[in-house]
Formats: sequence, structure tokens, C-alpha cells
Amino acid sequence: MTASANPPAADTPTGVGAVIAAFVHRRVAGVLLLVLALGGGLLVASGVAVEIIPDVDARRVAVTVPYPGSSPTEVEESITRRIEERVVGLAGVRRVVSEASSNVGTVTLSLDAFADTDEVLEEVRTAIDRIERFPPPDAERPEIGIPFVHVPAITVALSSEELSAESLRAAAEQLREDMLALQSVSRVSLDWSPEREIAIEVDEEALREHGLTIAEVARRVRGASVDLTSGRLLTSAGDLVVRVDDRRVRAEEFEDIVLLSAPGGALVTVGDVADVSDGFGDAAGATELDGLPAVFVTALAVQAHESEVEIARDVHGMLAGYAPPPGVAVSVWQDSSRRASARLDLVTKTGALGLVIVFLVLALVFDFRLATWVAVGLPVSILGAVVLFPAFDLTFNLATIFAMITMIGIVVDDAVVVGESVATERERGLVGADAAIAGARRVFWPVAVGVATTMLAFAPLLFTYGVLGQFLSVFPIVAVLVLGVSLLEAFLILPSHLAHGGDWSRWPLAAVQARVREAIDLLRDRVATPAVAVATRHPVATVLVASVLVAISGALVLGGVVRTGDLVALGTGRVEAAITYPVGTPVEVTRVGARQLEEAARRTNDQLAGSPIVSVATIVGHHPPRGIFLGQGGEATHLAAVTLQLREESQRTVSADEVARTWRRNSGEILGADRLTFATADRYGGDGFDLSVALVHPDTDVLARAAADLTAAVKTAPGVLDAHDSLTPGRRHFDLRLTPAGKAAGLTAGQLASQLRARFFGTEVQRIQRGRDEVKVMVRYPEDRRRSFAGLADERLELPVGGGIPLGVAATAVETRELETLVRIDGVPAAVVGAFVDGAVSTSRELRAHVEDSVLPQLQARYPGLGLAWARSGVDDDEESLAPLAYTLPVVLLVIYTIIAVQFRSYAQPLVVLTAMPLAAAGAVLAHLLLGYDMKLSSVFGVVAVLGVVINDTLLLMDRCNTLRAGSTLPAIAAIGGAVRDRFRPILLTTVTTVGGLLPVLYLKSEATIANYVPMVVSIIGGLAAGSLGILFVVPAILLLGEGVRERARAARFPQADAAT
Repeated sequence: MTASANPPAADTPTGVGAVIAAFVHRRVAGVLLLVLALGGGLLVASGVAVEIIPDVDARRVAVTVPYPGSSPTEVEESITRRIEERVVGLAGVRRVVSEASSNVGTVTLSLDAFADTDEVLEEVRTAIDRIERFPPPDAERPEIGIPFVHVPAITVALSSEELSAESLRAAAEQLREDMLALQSVSRVSLDWSPEREIAIEVDEEALREHGLTIAEVARRVRGASVDLTSGRLLTSAGDLVVRVDDRRVRAEEFEDIVLLSAPGGALVTVGDVADVSDGFGDAAGATELDGLPAVFVTALAVQAHESEVEIARDVHGMLAGYAPPPGVAVSVWQDSSRRASARLDLVTKTGALGLVIVFLVLALVFDFRLATWVAVGLPVSILGAVVLFPAFDLTFNLATIFAMITMIGIVVDDAVVVGESVATERERGLVGADAAIAGARRVFWPVAVGVATTMLAFAPLLFTYGVLGQFLSVFPIVAVLVLGVSLLEAFLILPSHLAHGGDWSRWPLAAVQARVREAIDLLRDRVATPAVAVATRHPVATVLVASVLVAISGALVLGGVVRTGDLVALGTGRVEAAITYPVGTPVEVTRVGARQLEEAARRTNDQLAGSPIVSVATIVGHHPPRGIFLGQGGEATHLAAVTLQLREESQRTVSADEVARTWRRNSGEILGADRLTFATADRYGGDGFDLSVALVHPDTDVLARAAADLTAAVKTAPGVLDAHDSLTPGRRHFDLRLTPAGKAAGLTAGQLASQLRARFFGTEVQRIQRGRDEVKVMVRYPEDRRRSFAGLADERLELPVGGGIPLGVAATAVETRELETLVRIDGVPAAVVGAFVDGAVSTSRELRAHVEDSVLPQLQARYPGLGLAWARSGVDDDEESLAPLAYTLPVVLLVIYTIIAVQFRSYAQPLVVLTAMPLAAAGAVLAHLLLGYDMKLSSVFGVVAVLGVVINDTLLLMDRCNTLRAGSTLPAIAAIGGAVRDRFRPILLTTVTTVGGLLPVLYLKSEATIANYVPMVVSIIGGLAAGSLGILFVVPAILLLGEGVRERARAARFPQADAAT
């Protein structure tokens, strides 16, 4: 194959023109670039991991200390406050939040913007290691680490009405092993399953009969079940290891441990004084699927770039031939990979449909060949960028996919501008390579500057931080890749293909194209040009009208007419109701509330069209986590959750929000419950609320009153579904104090506490590793003795000198009640007020503004010293994450101004270019108003994307105007009119093709598109419409005003020259 014989143009191109000409005359180079972009992109895309969200750093360090059997006050005094004293003030730590609850203490350190997480983690470990006599004797070792992203790839449910809980658990454990054997799976969890435990439940009468105590039984068991190396024998035959291996691992193996032996050979064993069982401890919760006992087994994507799609695919393949034990049903409860695949399919469908629309629009105007190659620019730019994904450690996830959709409009704009310029040169008489080179050269610098300014517009997102910032930082990387490839395609590949071959269009298509071009010319000459003439004759009025529109749009946002929403949560295809009773509520009562929710769910399914609910999961004793980081759930007898699994969106006609609203109505009031909340999505961060407000005050009584007032005020705000504070009363306590009789008998408070703890909570004698489970061995009273306090006063305590004394004689009991959780922020007592908002009525940002502007000032006046630790909506510290934009945006705007000033060799013209930006933003706001959408974060990205198109078109208009005036005496108004006439068709085509390229998003009716993508497309459509009008009418008016200012200034400086003229 030989190069084209087209001769070069008469004037030999130099610089950029020479590069364009080289690719035009060496067609093979353009073809190879095209193949590399398309083929390489498809090849790389097949190996890029598909994730729900990108890998993110939680920007937190968490310290968790389990303290079984402890109260919140005990945890606070002996654990959390001692940790606080060591970590508050560490370098890189921005905030320290401690939570002391029954059985566990947690201290969470939020990090400064650019602190190194690993360094802070090591400093925290070192600081805690230096705490003397820590943790307390009955507490476990601190767990210090970084919360990792919680992305369940697939959850498999095993249910059975025949098997016992032990047998069903064994089947689930076997499934876990089978899943872990898959190469793609690195972590599998048994969700909401209790920990295994060997319980040695002693009989008090038997102990008395043999003169034993619980402490002695625990000591004997601990001493009898050992696996201990005792040393080495250095014999001539070699070293021998001496080892005692008598560790018990099953319940029955503990029964023959000798407790007492008589001289005659009689033995008293553990089995003589206790019942030994292998079970699940005191766990009173239960999990069910559609009314049957169930265990949920989840494969998690926890390592960097683990693909949920690959994990789910492998698990599905394993399940295809899986044979569970008889009586066990296996079903897929949740498949998160479908969400990831759905978003990737969205890009594919949107790109394909957009490509077809762009092609059809171009084919109505230009020759079929030109339309084809211009349309090809879209897939070339997207796939060409994907080729570079591995180099930048990118995957297909929510952030990268959204960024690629955002880029579609700008990519189409670049190709259309170059293609239209080439077509214009051909209409002027040039042919083949000459037309392609001249057309590309004519628009190179305006397009290149426009692309550069668009890249810079996204650059400030690189400097955001926090969880939100890590999502946003992907956008500038994807923008640079896509726009960079788009620039190469528009000026190297596209001209090369447009330079060779003849027209493809034949009759009747050629006739239709000619008629459409004539229609566009008529629209330009009979409508647009006269309208522009009117605008330029009245430039002040034109600019004033534009300014009024911008002011109105700003007022609509500030006044709340166009509402601003938050970062959208992650849709799951599920609806969850979480019910919370007062702490200490028996599990039987909690189970009744869960049954009420189940019945309401069945009625909901019958009422809604298409029966959208597939299955119902009930979890009693737990609240599942709602965030993307593990450890945000809850566990206690007063908690329950019911989760509805919905049909795929393509198989139902109602949204998850509609299901939630109907279910809420049908559920009614749950008798005795403190709160009932409904959710349809996971959250990126935060504590699960739509609005979270943290108050601090050193006086806990003042804090409690302030929190109660804030909760009451929030509940009365419009759209609030529920609100509550963290000062929830906890379990009832019997506080014991020794009486004079108890002290006289020789008892101490420590002896009193240790004896009662051993009997009612139990003594942990050892832990056994059984497979992947760590099994506790506990010695304590039987469950029936621990469920009743009727005989508590008659409980006999052992005395140091022998004998016993009734508890009622040795101590007095006072019933008290403390808070369920004690929260401190930076060492000061705190209360967190959380609220849920009905998005159909209000937004969390509106509620937050109401709280900050109206409620908090009154509270701080009423309670002096009351502080605000945070007030946040949606993601953790989202506004703090975006704080760097306050100084990076001005810098970027200055750089953009500098680039445009250098291009135009003018200080004033860059300001004219930037005037189209506020009008485009105003158009985006007005589009949201007209179409009834809230402004969300995705709307802002739409505005940024449309600014790239608007700046690009404005640059082309002004470049053409400057070209017409250069070296001529053409009046300014004539040059401006000529530039508008020349640029009308490309501006019209870029607007129509960009809108057409994104229009399919509005009609892909999925919850993901409505929540995340539609607001962005609305911004682009409204912004392009207003921006294009601004380019055609407002920019010429401003140019004329500027020209008038220059003429008056020149007249003032050289009055004699003007008089002579």
C-alpha cells in the first residue's frame, strides 16, 4: 500500500501544521493510531477490573478494645479516656472521637488533609503501647488499624427448616471454605452469625457438695487443657523436644478433666459438676430468609483492584455444580457485581446511542464520509484513554465511568469543530489533503487552548482530600486522558482520513444534505444574523439581560427554589428497615417488631404493581452496616432489621424509594420501639444519617438538655422523617456496695466483683483455634440462673477465711441507668444528633442550613459554652474535603486567563472569553428548575464540562474575529458580524451533537442514571443552550462595548488625530 499522491499545499506548513500534514500525507500513521486506540482500548478494557467504587483511604485510624461484660462508664474510665490522653495532639490527627459502649470501646482518629495514614498508624500504636497496665485484665488486646472499604461482591444464603442451627452453620462454614478456594476470592464472612463457644455451665449445688468454686473449676480446666513445649534434650542422637500436648478442642473432651481426686481413687470430673456444650454462647439473635432460618455467606472485595464482577462470576460458576447438604437451600441473596456491570453497560449503551445520534445529525449536514469519521472520534477518544488506565492505576468504577460520560460532550465538540472546518475549506474550493490540512490548521490553536482550559478546570479536584476527595481526584486524570486522546484524534487521525477518497453520499442523501445546509444557511442569514445585529446595536441592553438571567439563577439557588442535594449514595436494589427498641429489651419483644415489618412487606408487595419484592431477610439482634467501611453496624437484643431484595430494575415498574414509602405506610407504629428508619442505599461515608450534628460541652447535664432541644427542633423542620440523639438510656444496672457486715466478714469490693462476674458473665479459661474460627471456653452459671434476679439476694459469696455469706447481707444494691454510649470529641463530652430527610420534601443541605442559621445560635445563647464539633450532610466532612478549592480555583482561573491572553496577545480578550461561563452556569440552573431536578454534585460536573465546550466555541469565534480584522480596515461591527456568520454553523452543530450524544442518558430509566447522571446531563443541556446564545449574542455585544471603550480612550489620548480624521 502506498502513500497518497495528493501534493502538499502551495504554502509549506510549519510547526503544528507540519505535523498535521505529515499524518495527512502518511495515511498509514493515522490508520495505525486508529487501530491502536480502538484495538488497544478493547484489549485493555477486557483486563481492567470492574469495581463499584475506587480504592479509597478512610483517612481514619480506629482503635477498638473489646471489654466483655463491662459497662459504658467502666469502658470510658479504663479504656477510651486513657487512649485519648495519648493520641490527642499527635501530629497529623485532626479530630479524636471516642465511643464507650457496653463490652467495647472505640477511638477513631480523623486525619489532617495530607497526613500520611501509615505514619499516623504507627504513632498511634507506639502511643498505646506506652500506656501502663493497659488494657485492663478482663479486656482483650487493642485492635488498631485503618478501616477498609466494605464492598460485598456476592452474598449467598443457606436456608433450611429441617437442620439445626449447628448443622446449618456447619454447611455455611463448608461453603465458606469452598468459596475461599476460588482464586479471585480472598475474604469470606458469615454475616451476623454468632461466635462459637464451649460453655461449661456449673451446677451450684454440685459445687457445694464437693467443696468447689467456679474459680477453682476455671483454674483446673485452664491447667488441664494445654499444648506447651517444655524444652529440649540434647542427646547424642540429636535434639529432642519435650512437649505436653493435651489441649481439648471439643466440648466432650472437657468433661473428663479431673477436678478432685480421693485417696481411694474416686475422681470428680468437670462432667460431674457441669454441663459442657458446644454452641454459640449467649447469642439470642437470629437470621431468616423468607421465614426460614438462614446463614448469609458473603465474598468481599477487600484488596486493591479486586473485581466484584470477577468474584461474583467465579462464585456463580461454583454454585452451578454445588451440592449442599440434604435439606439446605442455596440461593444468591445479593450480587453487587450487577451494579458494577450495569454502570459499565450504561457507558456502553450511552456511548453507542449517542454515537448513532451524533452520526445521524452529521450525516444530515455533511458528506457521509466526513460524518462517519467525525463520529468515530467518540469511541476512539474513550477507548484510547482506556489504553492508559493501567499506567495510572485506574479501574472501571463509579468515578471513572461518570468521568467518561462527562467527557462525551467535549469529545464530540472537538471532532465536530475540526470536521466542520475541513468541510468549510472544501466548500471554498480546496480539495483532498489541502482542505484537510487547511481546515485542521485553522482551528488548531483555539481548540487546543479550549482543551487545555477544560483540563485545567478539572485540575483543582486533584487537591481535594478525604473520602469525597479521593472520588473526585479521579476526574482530572480521566479528563486529561480522554481529552488528550481526543486532541490527537481530531488533528492527526481525523484529517488523515478526510484527506483521501471522494464523497460517499449519493442521491437522495446528497440532495437531503444540500437542503439541510441551505436550511442552516437560511436560519443563519434570516434569523440569527438579524438577531445578532439587534444585539450589537443595543449592546448595553443585551449585556443587562444576560446579567439579569445570571442574577436570577443565583437567586434561585440561594433562595432554595432550585434545591441543592448531596453526593448521591450507592443504590443497592434493596430496601432496609432498621428497628431500635430501648436498650435491654428482650429479644422476644424485638422479634415481634420484626414480624410486624415482615407482614407490612407482604402487604406492600401485594399492593404494588408487578410484585417488586423477591425475598425478605430478617435479622434479629443486629443492625447491618450502611456505609462502605466495615464496623458501622450494631449488635444487641434490642436491634432488628428487615431487608427487602427487589427485582432487577428492568423487571419492575416501581423504584426502591416508592417501595420504601409504601412499606413505611404499611408498617405503622411499632409498639415500644424508640425509632424505625428506612433506607434504600449504602452511603459513601458518615454515620448513616442524612444530617449529623455533634454538640460538645464539659457539663453532661447541659449537653443532654441542649441535645434534647436540638432534636426537638430538627423534628419540626420540613421533610424530617426522624431525628434522635446519641444520649440513649442504656441497660439497667444494680450498683453494689459492701455493707459493714460484708466488710467485717473480710470481703473486698474486688472479691465481690470477681465472684459475681465469674458466675454471671463467666470466666474465659482459654481460646481454641478450630479451623477459621476462634472458640472461647467459658465457665459460668447455667443460662436459667443468669436470666432471673429472684435469687440474686440469696447468692452465697465465698469468704477469704472459708464459709460463705448471702449477697443480701454482704452488699446493698441500688438500681441505676447510664447512657448506652458515652461519646467524647477531642476529650470533651459530646452528643450526636442525627436526622433522616424525605428527599421529596427537602434536602439534607437545606436542613443543615436551617440548623446552622436558626437553631444553633439560639442553643448557644441558651447554653453558654456549647460548642459545635461538626454539622455535616452526606459524606464525612464533605465541605472540609472541598476546602482546597477556595485557593486552587482562583489559581486555575489565573492560569486559564494567562493561556488565553498569550494566545490572543491581549489582556482584555480573555475576560470576554470567560463572560460566557456565568451564562452557561445560569442555563444549567434554569434547566434544573424547568425539568424539576435538584442540583447535585453531578450537576456541577456537568457545568464544568459544558464550560469546556462554551470556552472552545468562544475562542473560535474570537479567533475568527481577530483574523478578519488583522491587516485590514474592517470596522469592528462588521468583523464581529462576519465572525458570527462564519461560526454559526459549527456552534449550532456542536450544540446539537453534544446534546444528542448525551440525550440517551435521559431515557435510560434506571435508578443509577436518575440519581447520578441525569442531573449532569441536565446541566450540559441547559448550559449549552444558554452558553450558545451567549456566544452568539452576548460575546459580540461585549466585544463592541470594549471596542467603544478603546475608541473613547484613544480619542481622549489623541484628540487632534481624531479631529483630523
